[in-house]
Amino acid sequence: MSNIGVREWDEGGVLVELRGEFDRHNLEDLQETLNDVVALKRPTLVELSEVTFLDIETSRELVIRTLLYVHRLTLRNPSWQVRASIVACGFEARVVFHSDRISELSAPTE
Repeated sequence: MSNIGVREWDEGGVLVELRGEFDRHNLEDLQETLNDVVALKRPTLVELSEVTFLDIETSRELVIRTLLYVHRLTLRNPSWQVRASIVACGFEARVVFHSDRISELSAPTE
C-alpha cells in the first residue's frame, strides 16, 4: 500500500511525501502527482523517509525527474529501501539525496 501526500512548505515550495510501497501499480499516480507539482514551477521537495519498497520503474522515474528538474526537485531523507533500490538499479551516480529536516529547509534558487 502506498500514499502520496502534497502540501505547502517553506516560502512557496511544495512538499511531496511518499509512504509505503511503490511499484508499477501506482507509478501512474506518482507520475501525475509529479507532473502537477513541477507544472507549478516552484521548489519541490520529495520526502522519501517512509518508503518501504521502490521498484526499478519508480526508481527510474524519480532519477529522471531529478535530472530534468535539477534546480526545482530535491529528493530528501531516503529510507534504506530507497537507497538499496537506487544502487541495485545502478542509478547511484545519477542522483543526489539530501538529508535535512524539513523545518530547516529553505527554498532553492533558480
